[in-house]
Amino acid sequence: MCDIWSCSLFFGVAEKGDREFVFPVSSKMSSKKIMINADPGIDDAQAIFMAVARPDIEIISLHIHHGNTTRPNAMKNALRILQACNSLKLPVFQGSDHALMTQLVKGDDYFGTDGFGNAPDPNVPSLELVQKEHSVWTMIENVKKYPGQITLVAMGPLTDLALAHRLYPLFSQQLKSCYIMGGNYQAKGNITRTAEFNAYLDPEASKIVLTEFQCEISLFPWELCVDSGMPWDFYDKLRNKSGKEAELMRVIEKNLTSKWKKKPSYVICDELAMAGAIEESTVKEFKHVSLDVELTGQFTRGQFVIDWDNRCKDAVKIRLVTKMNMDRVMEMLLDTYGN
Repeated sequence: MCDIWSCSLFFGVAEKGDREFVFPVSSKMSSKKIMINADPGIDDAQAIFMAVARPDIEIISLHIHHGNTTRPNAMKNALRILQACNSLKLPVFQGSDHALMTQLVKGDDYFGTDGFGNAPDPNVPSLELVQKEHSVWTMIENVKKYPGQITLVAMGPLTDLALAHRLYPLFSQQLKSCYIMGGNYQAKGNITRTAEFNAYLDPEASKIVLTEFQCEISLFPWELCVDSGMPWDFYDKLRNKSGKEAELMRVIEKNLTSKWKKKPSYVICDELAMAGAIEESTVKEFKHVSLDVELTGQFTRGQFVIDWDNRCKDAVKIRLVTKMNMDRVMEMLLDTYGN
C-alpha cells in the first residue's frame, strides 16, 4: 500500500494557504451539517439539489473530484448545479484528479464524456469561483472546526477520503457519520462484470475507507440501486416540474433519455445515499457487516467481499443498506423541484 504521507504531492494535494475559510452559517441551530464529495455526474446533480432544497440541512462545503468525468469537467458541472439552485455562494473545492495508485481519471462515459450528457453551457460560471485550497485540506479543517457534527456524503470514488485519513488519522473519528454510494454485495457490476463504478475507479481508496474509518458508515451498494428502481411515469412527472433545477436536469438528460428508457425502471444511485443522510428513516433495512475490497483479481478488481459469517471479528463494521423506503424517497425527489 502506498504511503500517502510521503507521496501526497504526487496525488496533487496543494499546501494550505493563509486565507481564511468562509463557510455559510445556518440560522437554525438544529440543522444537520453535511459535507458533499461528488464527481458530477447527472445523479450527483439531483442529489445536490435534494440537499439544497432542505432548510434543515447546512451544506458546509462541496468537494469535487475525478469520476464520472475529468476533474475540470466536474468542476464546471458543479458550478452549473449551484447556479441552477441559486447557491453559488457555497464554497466549492477541487479534489483529486485521478486514483491513488493509478492514473485512472474517469469511467465509461455513462453520462457522456463531460458527465452532463454532452450538453455544454456557454454561460457556465467562471472557475474563479472555485476555492484555491485543495479539497482534502479543507475536509480536515472542517472536522477540526466541527468535531462530531459533520455528516459526510460521498457519491464518487473515495480518493479524497482516503487521503484525508492518511494525512490526518483523526479525520474519521471527528466525523459524525459517513454515507457512501458505491460498491456491491452480490458481485454484480456495472462497469465490469463484478465491480461497481465508484469502487472500480479507486479500489485502494475504497479499501482504506471501508476497513479503517472509525465513524459510522452507511453503504448504499449498486444492487440496492437496481432493486429500488422507479416507474418511468414517475420519472416523467419529475421532469415535468418547474424551476431552474428541473430545467437543468432536462437539458443534461436530453441526449440520454431514449437509451435509459429501454431499461425496465428508472434507477437512481447518489440520490439514495443523500436521502439516507437527510432522513435516516428512509433506510428500511441494513446489515452490520465487515468487508474488504479485491485489488488484484484478474476479473474482480474493485469487487467488495462481504464477511457474511463474521469471521473477522475485530474488523470494522459498516451498515450495508439493503432496502429503502422508496415511497418517501420519491416524495423527497418531488419536493426538490418546483410545482
